[in-house]
Amino acid sequence: MERSILAIIILSFAALLFFFSEYRTNQSLNQEATLEGFIIMKEGEVYLVEDPDFVQEDANKLTIQELRRKYNMSKLLIKGFGTLRGIENGQKVKVWYSEILESYPGKVEVIKIEPC
Repeated sequence: MERSILAIIILSFAALLFFFSEYRTNQSLNQEATLEGFIIMKEGEVYLVEDPDFVQEDANKLTIQELRRKYNMSKLLIKGFGTLRGIENGQKVKVWYSEILESYPGKVEVIKIEPC
C-alpha cells in the first residue's frame, strides 16, 4: 500500500515537472527569434536548410556532405522529446531558437519547431 502511494506521488511529481517545462518553454518563445527553412533528418542529426532554392527530393537522395556543399545549412540542437513530433524529412518549418552558436555548420539551440 505504501509503495503504491509513493509510486503515485513520484509519477505525479514527474508529470508536473514535464508540464511546467512545456509551459515555461511556450511562455519564453520570442516571436523575433525565428528561422524558416526545410528540415533534414539524416544520420542521427537534424539540420535546417535556409536556402530558398532547396529541392525537396534532395532531402532523401543526397548525403549530409553533399547537402552542405549545395545548400546553406545549420545544425539544430534539439531540446525536449516532442519537438520533432509530426515533422517529416524535407518539410518546410518555422523554428524558434534561443541561441545560434558560431561554428561550421552553425548550430541553433531550438526551442520549438512548427510546420509552415
